[in-house]
Amino acid sequence: MIGRSMPRLAHQTRRHVLLLLERCGDLLGGERFALVVIGAGVGVVSGLAAVALVLLVRAVNSLTWTATLSVDDVVPTDALGSHAVSSLPAWWPLLVVPAGMLGVVALTRWFAPEASGHGVPEVMASIAQKNGLMRGRVGVIKLLASALNIGTGGAVGKEGPIVQVGAAFGSVCSRWLGLRGRHMRTLVGCGTAAGIAAVFNAPIGGVLFALEIVLGAYNVSAFAPVLIASVAGAVTARRLLGTESAFAIPEALKQGLTITSLWELVSYALMGLIFGLVSVAFVRLLYAVEDRSHRWSVSPWLKALLAGLIVAAIGMGLPAVLGEGHHMMTEVLVDNGARFGLGALLLLGLAKTAATVLTLAGGGSGGVFAPSLYVGAMLGGAYGLAMHSVFPDAIGPSGAYALAGMAALLAGTAHAPMTAILLMFEMSDNYLIILPLMTVSVLATVVAQKLMPDSIYSLGLSRRGIVLRDREDTALLKHLRVADAMGPKPETIPEATTFDRIVRRLMLSEQHDLPVVDAHGRVTGAVSFSDVREFLRDEGLDQLLLARDCAREVTTLAPNDTLLEALHTFDQHPLHEIPVLAEGRPVGSLRRDDVLSTYRRALMAAARQG
Repeated sequence: MIGRSMPRLAHQTRRHVLLLLERCGDLLGGERFALVVIGAGVGVVSGLAAVALVLLVRAVNSLTWTATLSVDDVVPTDALGSHAVSSLPAWWPLLVVPAGMLGVVALTRWFAPEASGHGVPEVMASIAQKNGLMRGRVGVIKLLASALNIGTGGAVGKEGPIVQVGAAFGSVCSRWLGLRGRHMRTLVGCGTAAGIAAVFNAPIGGVLFALEIVLGAYNVSAFAPVLIASVAGAVTARRLLGTESAFAIPEALKQGLTITSLWELVSYALMGLIFGLVSVAFVRLLYAVEDRSHRWSVSPWLKALLAGLIVAAIGMGLPAVLGEGHHMMTEVLVDNGARFGLGALLLLGLAKTAATVLTLAGGGSGGVFAPSLYVGAMLGGAYGLAMHSVFPDAIGPSGAYALAGMAALLAGTAHAPMTAILLMFEMSDNYLIILPLMTVSVLATVVAQKLMPDSIYSLGLSRRGIVLRDREDTALLKHLRVADAMGPKPETIPEATTFDRIVRRLMLSEQHDLPVVDAHGRVTGAVSFSDVREFLRDEGLDQLLLARDCAREVTTLAPNDTLLEALHTFDQHPLHEIPVLAEGRPVGSLRRDDVLSTYRRALMAAARQG
């Protein structure tokens, strides 16, 4: 009886919610207001999910490294090697880390295969292929698997999991309310923004992460719901976890975290260029090892076990690379080289890279966002120490370079400079660092995009042939063909047309250019008034000069060319109209206005379909 009444109760609840939203929308601004209200609700729930993830990670961390159950922020290891928990044997990571990896494989294989991996690419794929449609189960399994993986020492982060958890709830909420298409995509973005805002206490960064990386566009209609959701998620997390910034930097140190001289500007610019290269190397290594793992035809259980053992072995020598490494990043930011030398920082950065790559290749569940921040902090700090040793009077503290390194590697790997700049600004609560962040983030992104068009999140999807929403306009132009937009067959003139008839035809024609055709009807060139103007004052040319003599080389298109190729052609050649040829013969003509009107019609049709 109770089982049969539950669907009826859910249906009635949904009907009442929709009715309430419709009435509120009529009073306060239509469907946009309703979407803002729903987005706020998604933000609150995603914020609660982020809090749950943080507490679960702490609980698993405490249980496995201290043998006590606690949700306090436990740090199982110190920075350079000796275990903070002295009662544990040195081989303890060899038991805990592989056990966590095997647990993750069990959860993902048995309940939700989509919950393995980074998290963010899976959300982007769902938006590109299914308009954001995701299974609700994915969010729950992702939450549990990632908490287990991170808490037991897997070298991954919380941002990927919470993005997938928040996005899954946004998708489920949208489906429950009967929303589809762009509305569902917007609510997926709301869950994403709220999750990032809650985990990192960075509401502005959450909005930019959702728009710049996940949704891939600064959509005006999506901005308000995503913004409100991000605020709701951050407020929820602050209420339950506190209001402290992600990285607590002493006030005395903040004064040194800015550009103080021209030499330091050059230093940061050079750093941005170098970190662009490092970003490309990081992404390519990650996918190269994952590819090798996928091609290795052994049991996933064995892969997880071996990867866990190697990560644990790395952690036995350098425990600071296990887990997220948040405390280690904070120490490097405030240390300024007093404790960590250049060699130690480089070693930690390389070791963290190896541990992260192996964790994900072995089937782990977690994000690459936090590891990129960690590696950026270590290598940035090392760069700062190196520059300070060469120019001691012109270079600021290494902590500033560690923070800039975090932004540079995030921007270079994610191809998202605005997200990197504002997220690091919010996480450090320091406006003075904004100039170095802008310098390194933009230059790292420029270098990385030049060498690698895809980001760390989109590369795997692009190789699977998935067209992302951040290229929606381009994808539509690639889908449309010149044949869809071209006008009627253009007027032509034969090669043997005399000069006087050329001038007369040009004066009577509405076309700017007249294609010149041979005896078989194939285009050999084109003439316009600019081509014949120099001959107008010369008498006696009326019957002597022929069309073939004054024709110039003509730019053409084919019916099967894409409208994107056509636009590139118009950009390269200042033409009013381009003839469209099939087997050399004109079958139509294309104007720039034809391209834009066809694109506009296709865009409206896509919007009507959701």
